[in-house]
Amino acid sequence: MAGIDQFIRSAVGELGVPQGAAESGVGSILKTLQGSADQQDFQQLISSMPGADALLAKAGGSSGGGGLLGQGMGALGSMLGGGAGGALGLLGALQGSGLSADSLGPFVSKFVEFAKSSAGQALMGKILGKAPELTKLLG
Repeated sequence: MAGIDQFIRSAVGELGVPQGAAESGVGSILKTLQGSADQQDFQQLISSMPGADALLAKAGGSSGGGGLLGQGMGALGSMLGGGAGGALGLLGALQGSGLSADSLGPFVSKFVEFAKSSAGQALMGKILGKAPELTKLLG
C-alpha cells in the first residue's frame, strides 16, 4: 500500500509542482471526493493511502482555494451549482493551492491513477462516478 507521500514526491519530480502545492492540491481533491462519494467508499479510499487523512484535515472547510482567482472561481462555482459549479469550485481550489493552469489536468490524472493503484479500479470507478467535477479536469 503506497502512502500519499509517494504520490507527492512523484508529482513534484515528474510534474515540477512545488511540494506545498501538491499537498494542498491533494487535499482539495480529497475534499471534493468526500463531498461526492458514498462515505464508506471514501473511507476505504482514505484507508488505502496512508497519510491522506492528514492532507484532508489540512484542506479544512475551504472549498474555494486561496488567492483572488481561487476565491473567484469558488464563488462562481457556488452560484452555478450542480456539476458546473462543482467543477469550477474544484478548479478554483486547485489553482488556489498554487498549481499552475497547465499542470492541473496532468496533476489530477496522476492522482486518479495513483488512487486506482492504491484503492483499486472498481472502488475508484464508483467514486469517480459520483464526482463528475473531478473527471472534467482529467488531462
